[in-house]
Amino acid sequence: MIVRLARPGDSAALAALDAQCNPSPWSEKQFAACIGHANETVLLAEQGRELAGLIVWQTILDEAELHLIDTAPAYRRQGVASLLLGHLFKQAKAKNIRRIFLEVRHSNRAAIALYQQYGFISCGSRPGYYPCPDGSREDALLMEKPC
Repeated sequence: MIVRLARPGDSAALAALDAQCNPSPWSEKQFAACIGHANETVLLAEQGRELAGLIVWQTILDEAELHLIDTAPAYRRQGVASLLLGHLFKQAKAKNIRRIFLEVRHSNRAAIALYQQYGFISCGSRPGYYPCPDGSREDALLMEKPC
């Protein structure tokens, strides 16, 4: 499996993967806006010609915010998310990032457990942050990791 920086031509595939993984998926246009932006990093994991996962984060001064991480259904529980998080942590260290933040759906227990495994701790919540398909809203759990 290889991990590489996303290119402008990857936006459609990234949006398609996110639509499989995320109840509120990003658009192709949102991915395109992040790719190549000075403060944004978009990486993808590929197995052969298949897109296995993606990660998007933003760096501002000495902090980073993880915006999105997805693993294709066929590649779940195979270490793809851990591989992508490892790239985030390596770049955070190289750029002297002191904290990484993220928001996660309160109901996403698998993601919360993964983040806790890597040292993220709960630091608050955002009531009604995420839209749900039925029109309701779901709280976000805020997490941070000191670097």
